[in-house]
Amino acid sequence: MAPEIRHGKLKTETAAAGKFAVIGVLATLTHAIVAGSLLQSGMLPAYPANICGFLVAFCVSFTGHYFWSFSHLRRKGTAIRSMVRFLVIAVSGFLLNSTVLALWLTLTPWPDLIGLLFSIAIVPALSFAGARLWAFSHHPAET
Repeated sequence: MAPEIRHGKLKTETAAAGKFAVIGVLATLTHAIVAGSLLQSGMLPAYPANICGFLVAFCVSFTGHYFWSFSHLRRKGTAIRSMVRFLVIAVSGFLLNSTVLALWLTLTPWPDLIGLLFSIAIVPALSFAGARLWAFSHHPAET
């Protein structure tokens, strides 16, 4: 591969990673605000509040990644495929998040809100590789 092409691809991938981080922070904040507000208001206990936060954050995350972070990978007719794949990644991350939260609530005497925020914070870093390499990547043979 020519150095110019390699540099262009590196620049594109670096930009995608930066955009992913921005959207990830927005989605994580959305998750934390929705779940934390539901928990702190007394409307819902930790687990249901976490599910609500996840669902709202998924919408923010998918929309941002599809239309901005990975727009360079988007192909005509791939929105549903991307959403289903990203949902698999997001649900896997949510299961990890829920497991960590369950362990926190069961094993520590510390406040539920701290456990909720901790469990939310560990997942985004694990999602980038799956999103980049599978959810939003569509090889010509797949379209």
